[in-house]
Amino acid sequence: SEVVGLKDVLANKQSRGAYGQARMEAIVRDGLPAGAFEFQVTLANNKRPDCIIRLPGDPRPLVVDAKFPLESFTALRAATSDDARKLAQSMVRTHVGVHIKDIADKYVTSSDTQDMALLFVPSEAIYADLMEHFDDIIQKAHRARVIIVSPSLMMMAVQLMQTLMRDHRMREEARVIQKEVSMLVQDVRRLGER
Repeated sequence: SEVVGLKDVLANKQSRGAYGQARMEAIVRDGLPAGAFEFQVTLANNKRPDCIIRLPGDPRPLVVDAKFPLESFTALRAATSDDARKLAQSMVRTHVGVHIKDIADKYVTSSDTQDMALLFVPSEAIYADLMEHFDDIIQKAHRARVIIVSPSLMMMAVQLMQTLMRDHRMREEARVIQKEVSMLVQDVRRLGER
């Protein structure tokens, strides 16, 4: 009954979008400190991405989109003939290509965001299908500066962002320590002069 319930969730476009959004949110929440990210925030250009991640040293957030179009992949898996398979592959190329263009137009060209964005695919299997059978889509995404990530790649990206944030904090602390040491050296010099 739970598998049937999951199938019903994945069949409904809104429920499936919420499922993908929830998976992405769980990965981001588990990996990044509070305040480093926000969900469903409205940007200055009135666009509303699924997630923004604030990287240290840059006021422009990194955008993550979790609304991956799965309908054409469902049609591809259901295809029984070569003609139906070719039609479904064409639909995949069209739907995913349009979605990549939308992300690039909304978030990558804006001066309010980073010059790249992440497209979260909520399924490792679909990500593998994209990589194996749709190299043209992957290349189109790279040219548009949209990085397609699966759940495991999203976790890796979040870990990289953790490292960047930790290194930034350490550099800030090192500056404070250098300033304090400099003041201590001045105090010692003044004490020696006196």
